[in-house]
Amino acid sequence: MKKLLILLLVLIAGNAVQAQKVIWGYVKDSITNEPIEMASITNTNKKNTVITNQRGLFKIEVSKNDILSVAAVGYHFDTVLYSGIISASDTVTFFLKPISRDLNDVTVQNTGVNEYSLDSLRRLREFTDEMISPPVKSVELANSGAGIGISLNRLSKREKDKRNAIRIFNNSEKQAYVDYRFSTAIVTKYSGLKGEELQVFMQRYRPSYEWLRKNPKEEDVKYYINEKLKERRK
Repeated sequence: MKKLLILLLVLIAGNAVQAQKVIWGYVKDSITNEPIEMASITNTNKKNTVITNQRGLFKIEVSKNDILSVAAVGYHFDTVLYSGIISASDTVTFFLKPISRDLNDVTVQNTGVNEYSLDSLRRLREFTDEMISPPVKSVELANSGAGIGISLNRLSKREKDKRNAIRIFNNSEKQAYVDYRFSTAIVTKYSGLKGEELQVFMQRYRPSYEWLRKNPKEEDVKYYINEKLKERRK
């Protein structure tokens, strides 16, 4: 009986490992096709966030039905549902749409509203429009040549109810706020790190949305970075 129980536990653990895969991919500008550095990719189910390197490259663990949210400063979100099987040689490319700046926004900028708030308003406007529009096409998939092994479909109100869509949007906004407050420019300014060291530091010590809201000043982030640099040297 004990041996049977152990065997069952091994099989369950094995299935759990097999169900979890690693996605390798890129995040790029949908207009210029240029890679987006330090974009954040969040597995909203597992509460895990990774960021892209200088080539826009990332990797993240996923399981079936996990929801991924992709965000970057100055871009609209891309939110997708992982619903397939991926092989080790397949990659996926996310193309983020830049947030447009029109003449109406120039007037708003003169009121002293920061850039994050403006971008947030633009994203909310697009999100509201999408909630009442027909479903969009599947995301582009860059296949390495070994055969398609992954199915990623955009979320729409026809696939998920509105409350779930709003929850995902709000979670994405939180990640965008973290990207804005804990940006490449700010971390480089106070840490002196560059390249791969910078990426590793930003991913490992990425602060939470809640902490940043409680500490709204850049000076707070400066002290946070200094403390994490000390921790890194130990």
